[in-house]
Amino acid sequence: MSLKLRRITFFVEDLPAATTYYGDTLGMAPADVRKGWSAYKVSKSFEIAFHRGKGKYPRLQFVTTKDLGSVREKMNQNGAKLGPIKDFSDSVMRCSGKDKDRNTIEIFFDPNHIIWN
Repeated sequence: MSLKLRRITFFVEDLPAATTYYGDTLGMAPADVRKGWSAYKVSKSFEIAFHRGKGKYPRLQFVTTKDLGSVREKMNQNGAKLGPIKDFSDSVMRCSGKDKDRNTIEIFFDPNHIIWN
């Protein structure tokens, strides 16, 4: 299957502390910092993000350039519970749900994303 992990989002109650720790203490380069959200580049095509909130588990976000319907079907046949495919933007679609271990996952179809760099 042609999926690439592009981001892991952790939910934290103290976003300023997480932002300070990962940005200032560990020296990670910010990719997107705004109210309630901060993301840091780990590599050319991967980010760690923090969202203000009380979620217990991280959200795994994948990207594919393959047919999202086929990817969703295969994931669901192997224990995931992914909901319907929805438009995310003009050219990007997304489906989300839980993997077989109940972790939150999102899969994005983005025809313009170069996923193997």
